[in-house]
Amino acid sequence: MVFLDYAILTIRKGKETYMKNSTIAPSNKNVSYVPTLLIMSTAYIAVGINVQGFKAMLPLVSADFQISGTQAGLYATFFFLSGTLLAIASGRVVDRIGPKKSLVGATVIIASLMFLHILMPAFSLLLLLAFLTGIGFSIITPAINKGVMNLVPPEKRATSIGLAQAGGGIGGILGASLLPLLGDIFGWRTALLVAAIVAFLMALVLGKFYHQKMNVNNSADQDSKDSKSTLKEDFKQLIGNPVLLFLCLMGSVFGFTMGNMTIHYTLFLTGDIGLTPAFAGFSLSAFMFGGIIGQPTMGYVNDRFFNSNRRFGLFLLGLISSIMLFIVGFVVFLGNIGFISILAISFIFGIFALAIPGLVFTTIGDVVKDELVGTATGIALVFIRTGVVVGPPLIGFIADIRGNYQTGWILLAITILMISFIFFIGTKKYKNQLYGG
Repeated sequence: MVFLDYAILTIRKGKETYMKNSTIAPSNKNVSYVPTLLIMSTAYIAVGINVQGFKAMLPLVSADFQISGTQAGLYATFFFLSGTLLAIASGRVVDRIGPKKSLVGATVIIASLMFLHILMPAFSLLLLLAFLTGIGFSIITPAINKGVMNLVPPEKRATSIGLAQAGGGIGGILGASLLPLLGDIFGWRTALLVAAIVAFLMALVLGKFYHQKMNVNNSADQDSKDSKSTLKEDFKQLIGNPVLLFLCLMGSVFGFTMGNMTIHYTLFLTGDIGLTPAFAGFSLSAFMFGGIIGQPTMGYVNDRFFNSNRRFGLFLLGLISSIMLFIVGFVVFLGNIGFISILAISFIFGIFALAIPGLVFTTIGDVVKDELVGTATGIALVFIRTGVVVGPPLIGFIADIRGNYQTGWILLAITILMISFIFFIGTKKYKNQLYGG
C-alpha cells in the first residue's frame, strides 16, 4: 500500500506556495522516481551485505585469528572512525563530482577492499582495511542525499530518501543472516568473497542504469564547474546556519540509538531478560526490519499527512523513540512479557528510530544550497557517527556499574527526549525555513 500510495503521490500537483520560491522548476508530474531510487539503493545494499555480514562473522574471524572479543570489536571502531573523520571531506567530493560517479566509485572501493579482506594473514591488517573501507562508506550517504535532491521535487523527498535508504536495512539483514551460514559451511573468506562479488555487481548496476536527472538550473556535471569556493569557506557558511546545526543535533539521536541497539540490545536480552542468543538475535532483526518499513513509510507520512512539516515530523520521531526506550527500560526489563511482545516492541521501535536520518537528510536538502548538500550531509554524519562511536561505551560502562542495562536505557531515553525538545523549541523561530513548518 505504501508503494501504491507513493505512485499516486508522484502525479499529484506540487505545492504552489513552495514552488514559487523554489529554484527547482516543476518537473514532469507523471514521471515515476521509484525505479531510479531502487537503483540508488543498491549502493546501500552492497554496504549492508558486506559490512554487516562481516561483523556477523566476527566469531568465525576471531576463532581463525585467535583474538579476544574486545579485539574483534575494534573492527567496528576503525570502520566508523574513518567514516567520521572524513565525513565532511566525503560530502565535498560528492558536491564536486556528482552523485552517480560518487556512488559507483564508493561501491567499487568497498567491493575491492572487502576482497582484500580475504587475503589478509593478520587481524591487524583487517583493522587497516576496515579504516579504508569506512572511506567508501562515508561517500554513499551524501551521494544518495544529493542524488535525491537532484531527482525529486521537495514535497516527495522524505518518501524518496526513505525508500533509497531502506536498501541499507535489506543488505544488513541479508548479510547478517546469509554470510555466517556460508561461513560455517565454506569458511568466512569464501563467504566474504561472495559478498564482494555482489558489491561489484551492484557497482555495475549503478553505472549502467542510474541516469541522473537534474532540475533546470543544474546539469549532471555542473557541480564541479559551479562550486568555486573552498572547503573552508563552505564549512564556515554551513556552520553559520543554525537550522543545520539543530538538524545535526537531531541526527545524533539516531547515532545514539543505532549504536547502542546494535551493540547492547542482544546483550541486554540475553543477560538481563534471559533470552537465548537466537531469540535475542531475532529481536534485533525485528528492530532492523522495522527500519526497512519505517524509512519510506515515515517519509511518506511526513510528505502526505504532515504536509512536509519536517520540524514536527522529526520531533515526533524523537519523542516516540524516547518512549520506546522507556518501555525497554521498564516494561521489557521486568521480563514479564512474552517473546512475541518483545518482537513487537522491537519492530515498532525500529519503525520510528531508524526513520530519523532520512528525514534529517531530507530537511538538509531543503535548508542549504543545492551545491552544498553533500558537504552539509557530511557535517550531519559527523554528529550521527559520533553518537555511534561514543554512545555504546557509555551505556556499557553504566551497565557494568549497575549490573544491568535498565539505568542505561532510561538515561538514553531522557537524553533523546531532551534533544528532541531542544530541537523543537530551538527551531521555532526558524520554522518557516523548514518546508511545511
